Amino acid sequence: MAIVVMVPLGINDGGSILEEVATKGLLAIGLTVVLVAGGIDLSIGSILGVTALSTLILDRVYGVPMLLVVVLAPVIGAAFGAINGFLIAKIKTRPFITTLVTLIAFRGVAKWLEETYSSRLVVPSTSDIWYFLGQGTIVGIPTPTALFIIILVIAHLSLTRSRWGWHLTSVGSDRRSARRNGINVERSVFSAYILSGALAGFAGLLASARFGRADSGVGLGFEIIVLTAVVLGGVSLSGGRGSVIRAAVGMFVVTIIQQATIVLRMDNGYFATLLAIVLLFFAVLDLKWGTYRERFAAKLSLDPGMTAVGPLIDVTVLDTLWTVNGRLTDAPPIGLGLIEGAEDCAIDDGGHLYCGDRRGWIWRFEGPDHAEGKVFARTGGLPLGHAWDLNGNLLVAVGGMGVQRILADGTTELVANQVKRSRFSLHDDSAIRFADDLDVAPDGSIYVSEFSSRTSAAEYMLEFVECRPNGRLIRINPDGSTEVVIKNYVSPNGVCTSHDGQSILVASTGLFRVDRLWISGPKKGQLEPVLEDLPGYPDNMNRASDGNYWMSFVAMRTPVSDLLMKYPAMRRRMTKELPVDEWFVPQLNVSCVLKFTDSGQVLKVLWDETLENYPMVTSINEHEGSLYLSGVQNNRLGRLELDPEDRGSIDTRRVPMTQQARTSFSEAEK
Repeated sequence: MAIVVMVPLGINDGGSILEEVATKGLLAIGLTVVLVAGGIDLSIGSILGVTALSTLILDRVYGVPMLLVVVLAPVIGAAFGAINGFLIAKIKTRPFITTLVTLIAFRGVAKWLEETYSSRLVVPSTSDIWYFLGQGTIVGIPTPTALFIIILVIAHLSLTRSRWGWHLTSVGSDRRSARRNGINVERSVFSAYILSGALAGFAGLLASARFGRADSGVGLGFEIIVLTAVVLGGVSLSGGRGSVIRAAVGMFVVTIIQQATIVLRMDNGYFATLLAIVLLFFAVLDLKWGTYRERFAAKLSLDPGMTAVGPLIDVTVLDTLWTVNGRLTDAPPIGLGLIEGAEDCAIDDGGHLYCGDRRGWIWRFEGPDHAEGKVFARTGGLPLGHAWDLNGNLLVAVGGMGVQRILADGTTELVANQVKRSRFSLHDDSAIRFADDLDVAPDGSIYVSEFSSRTSAAEYMLEFVECRPNGRLIRINPDGSTEVVIKNYVSPNGVCTSHDGQSILVASTGLFRVDRLWISGPKKGQLEPVLEDLPGYPDNMNRASDGNYWMSFVAMRTPVSDLLMKYPAMRRRMTKELPVDEWFVPQLNVSCVLKFTDSGQVLKVLWDETLENYPMVTSINEHEGSLYLSGVQNNRLGRLELDPEDRGSIDTRRVPMTQQARTSFSEAEK
């Protein structure tokens, strides 16, 4: 038996639907841009009505040339949008209340224009341009539809591929972080409202050209229809997420529903009620999805890789180089009870000690005893790696923020937070999301490791589980430009300029190895191994005063963690069925420091076997015969007196092969 489905719409309704989508779709594009920037614009329907009347008045009352009217229509809309933008971006009024008030005010302007000029608008226009906009075609496509498609493509590319679009998304996601990343929040918000007004103005021009007339009721109620459409299209009401393509699809769906109610001769109340139900449902869905979206996305996008691991050194065997000892256990603490997770530290010329903590603060402990500490600067992110630039300013790799420079008075400057987006990458990899460590080359360039270009510092466990080449090494040139010098690298972490200044050492945490990138000489650009198959996961490393290098482990390999590296499907299932606290990962509570040579020979290994004082050492810095211990899970720093054979004459704070370093070395020799 055949089943016949009755559809109230036919092919003849396609033209009406496309015309409606073309007009209201422009409003949807503008509203999407505003919502992505973290605002809302309820006045778009009123701006459309004012502009529709204004274009008729300019043409039929004042005889303004039609080409000029076409130009003035979006300008008039932009002017009304600028009012919203000024009040919201500059005066800091609430977007919802502000645009609700301007909705009423702009509608009042439309009514005043109608009452003043209605008797003079009855004369039809004879302009060919007016006819072309309302009834003409472009390559067989109705002019309003063709113009809408062109604007839609431009808006999509601008929002997803331009710096302006990325700034809007950043502002909508987190205004505070955007501002601390150097983004002009007020200008971004202001531009969003101007664009929304301009698109509403152009939509008003098309509406008046389409009908050949306009009144104060044109655009009435459009704001609710358009808002429902963009929410239906997945644009978040919370800001920071949305697509004009999906908003256009939502507008198409809503228009079909509206046209169906007209064909079925249903009362307008049915359509309004349906809109209200759809808007409420998707608003609640957006709220819930926004809460759990990242968790779902992480599980869906996680794709663990298979890694062939080398032999595992047994550190429990007695009387070997790697045997666990208590050499770090009794290191006197610094900042006990003040610091919360200092990943790295640095010492200046005056012997003052600087370190970050998980609250985004940079602490300064007065030398030489480092007994008193105070908050020196605030980064707004997660301070990780530290280094000194050629001018003696502190550079900090800040997770979620990029690279910042801290001046002598504690003020912060943004050095870099973006790189050029990969041309064919579906994932937006332009932002430096997870800056981990950094060091300075002799020419002043800054080499920064980005642990992952996909995840943030708060999601580092996902990188441990996935173990894929999501990281990269970035060079920030002296002129401020950025360049990715190593891409598709597995969890790059510690970065250290070699003593001869010709290469950069990079630690791959996920592959428990250290590689060397040559930056000068005959091997420039080549990457070669230095240490392989380490028993732990390497973290930060720094130069030693005797010409060698210090490095710490953030975790230790275990037979179970090595076994899981061979079975990606098992790791994927683990993330879906177990909470994060119960994932099988490497042994994270570890306190291990090693010294190695330029050729990759391990000379010494130091441990805190009790794990009471220093349960995790993530970085070590040598200065004047002492080794300073940092730990991202510790509530202190440690200061360990070095054995005489570990002390050398090199000032490890100086950038190698610079005049500073040579002068320091000469003074030390004397």
